[in-house]
Amino acid sequence: MCAHCCSQVLWVSCQPSFSRIMLFIMIQFLLSSFAPMLLGAQLVLTLVLVKGDICPGQRGRIHKLLPAIGLMWMAVSSIEIAAFLVVFAIFYFYSKVQTGKTRDAGPLWVLYLADGLAVSFVAIQAMKQPMWAASVATVMMVVLLGAAFAHLLLVIARSRLQAFHRILPFSGIVAAMGLALSLLAVASGFDEQAQTQATTLILTSLALVIGGIVVWCWHIFSGKTASKIQLSTAWVMVVAATVSMQILFVVNG
Repeated sequence: MCAHCCSQVLWVSCQPSFSRIMLFIMIQFLLSSFAPMLLGAQLVLTLVLVKGDICPGQRGRIHKLLPAIGLMWMAVSSIEIAAFLVVFAIFYFYSKVQTGKTRDAGPLWVLYLADGLAVSFVAIQAMKQPMWAASVATVMMVVLLGAAFAHLLLVIARSRLQAFHRILPFSGIVAAMGLALSLLAVASGFDEQAQTQATTLILTSLALVIGGIVVWCWHIFSGKTASKIQLSTAWVMVVAATVSMQILFVVNG
């Protein structure tokens, strides 16, 4: 077999491995976005459970959402084992509360512990970022992704707290502006060639953020009730935007 044919066979055989490596890297970026998102969602749900004027049915339905948050933290622990502490706290709290109609708030100190552990985890994640703009972006992700995910969870739980249907999207708009400024700060540190190469990714990230915000706020513009499909679409778009932004942060770092 000639050298050219050997090189072609080697190239073809390496393609699946390369694809798997790229998939693994993208999953890591996705899971890195989950941590600030879950922290933000936990803080909103904690506020609702502790201070919200909710009926026993709503409380039970919100309790039912806790395993989903715990499982997502478990996924995060696959890249950073320290996240498993949050998993343990959430599932312990879940084991002590009722998922039917209940007025029992359960051991709130465990919920506060889970929130504190999540705050510590994300704070360490922010400090590990290669530059200050990326650290600021991590904080903005807590607000943007956390508010988007919490809004979706509250709609799934059929919450009647109408104020959150405006407060959470507004918080997302403010965080999205901060995230966009962080992205531009990172891009300003690129040399001319790198800026040219990163232009498509930057524009894609900004388009996803803007599109996600528009979809998220659509119920406000249209005067209709926020739906699960609408909020799921917005959530996916803002998560995709933050994943692409993290790629730029790592490249510049």
